[in-house]
Amino acid sequence: MKTIKQNVDVVVAGGGTAGHIAAIQAARAGVSVSLIEASSMLGGTMTDGGVFMPNHWHSPNETVVQGIGWELFSRSKEIEGLRIKPPSERYGVDTPAYYSNINVPIYATVAEQAAIEAGVEIHYHEFIGEMQHDGNFWIVTSYARGIRRITRCREIIDCSGDADVSRALGLAVEKSPKRQPGTLEYRIEGIDMQQVWQGEVQKIYEKAMDNGELEKGDWAYFGIYPFQWYLQMGGHNSTHIYSCDTSDADGQTKANIEGRERMLRMYQFVRTKIPGAERAVLKTMYNRALSREGYRVIGEHIVTEPEFMGAEKYEDAICNAFNYIDMHNEDNGCDEIFHESASLIPAVPMRALIPKGSNRITVAGRILSADRVSLAGIRAQCTCMAMGQAVGAAAALAVKRGVYSREVSAQDIVALTMEHGAVKPFNTKKVEQPEMA
Repeated sequence: MKTIKQNVDVVVAGGGTAGHIAAIQAARAGVSVSLIEASSMLGGTMTDGGVFMPNHWHSPNETVVQGIGWELFSRSKEIEGLRIKPPSERYGVDTPAYYSNINVPIYATVAEQAAIEAGVEIHYHEFIGEMQHDGNFWIVTSYARGIRRITRCREIIDCSGDADVSRALGLAVEKSPKRQPGTLEYRIEGIDMQQVWQGEVQKIYEKAMDNGELEKGDWAYFGIYPFQWYLQMGGHNSTHIYSCDTSDADGQTKANIEGRERMLRMYQFVRTKIPGAERAVLKTMYNRALSREGYRVIGEHIVTEPEFMGAEKYEDAICNAFNYIDMHNEDNGCDEIFHESASLIPAVPMRALIPKGSNRITVAGRILSADRVSLAGIRAQCTCMAMGQAVGAAAALAVKRGVYSREVSAQDIVALTMEHGAVKPFNTKKVEQPEMA
């Protein structure tokens, strides 16, 4: 195994939904960035995970997230030759707003090219093993096939999805014993929906459950939607993996195996038992099973359910977090909690992205400091991208000013993200200025 030593300003751990945006923002702000990603592409759950429908760029009333994420989304649509329908032509009926699908190969490549153009040094198939302090620097040791990389940096951003860096540093984290089910994304195509009658296929599904041909979770949303919905979606995002824990390789392996077993069982059932599905094809399976929640950091502030639902105002708000609470479960499939008004736009405070008692490290994505109910809303992909852009800006400003990222004001962070297209958070509490003597 060869050892490679390097020096950069910022290391981003994880190139997923939050991490690839964080890396691009930091690099565009003029600092050197190393992005360490365990998989083979950027985008995380949106790309190699197969949840290719980021939400939400817009509320029913206004634009809530833009910035680098929107830029990449728009570029990918341009390459596809598709016009992005404006909010005036879309309707949030089933949910408070609407979803916007991406083309996975195009988006992943567009994101990769944008990162390289910004100067980001990408390291795929690599994971962080050890972390050490060295004065005002971190010494980050990462591993890949045939490589041990030792990187000296000033700031590190943990976008690992399971607080890998924060845990390696012994920082306070939390993991609920009861977590949302995970999923494996796949797609069944070729079902003739003209032959599918809601009542009949529901009866066929229920009989298969009664005789043990199918298992609970194979169809995730049994308590809130008819089985016809599964067929319309072609199985996409419609299977649950209970007790899913992808925070280490053994848990990821177990979830992958269970997800694929459920997928194959459902495909065989659909093709042999559902009228109109005789020629159905299991067309797509994505690379890995996904968790909806795992480890969360304990930060300088913990966002709570009342704060999220009441759209609490924060002095250090760094981005909007418009979404409904989407709490997947084993009881009925999913509980959905909507805000009382579309005018209630939650925000994310910077303190929730700073591990408690730490310096020179920030986090973004589903590992932010929040209770598990509010996390079920904040974890939406567009919000994760906005969080990533904010911590990328914070790290870059900290390096350039010679301070800790926690010392950079939220106002300066937002100002930099806005230079790169971001939306100013709506629920920003006015900072009280001390009275002059």
